[in-house]
Amino acid sequence: MNDILNIVGNTVRQFRTAKNLSQEELALRAKVHPTHIGRVERGSINCTIEMLNKIITALGISFEDFFKQIQPSTNTDNEVFPILLAKLIQLEKEEQECILEFVTNYKLMKKE
Repeated sequence: MNDILNIVGNTVRQFRTAKNLSQEELALRAKVHPTHIGRVERGSINCTIEMLNKIITALGISFEDFFKQIQPSTNTDNEVFPILLAKLIQLEKEEQECILEFVTNYKLMKKE
């Protein structure tokens, strides 16, 4: 059970930092006590669905985007990937497609 608490907490932290919010700012937006955000991020409390809903709403993301982020990746040692994914999710579809095209072309250039 502790693993899922850590995964949820890390995901909250990734979205919060991607939006350049402090724990206090997120707590104010979510209308929760600032210590709750820290505890959730550390995985030291099992936050309720209601609490998670407040946090996700305050982050301006959907449950779908949040839970897409917590799906296990193939490389769990990569600290950049979750942050990059959190930022990509916030972009419009056209912007995501542009970045996909760039990454695809970058990979092709590296092979040459």
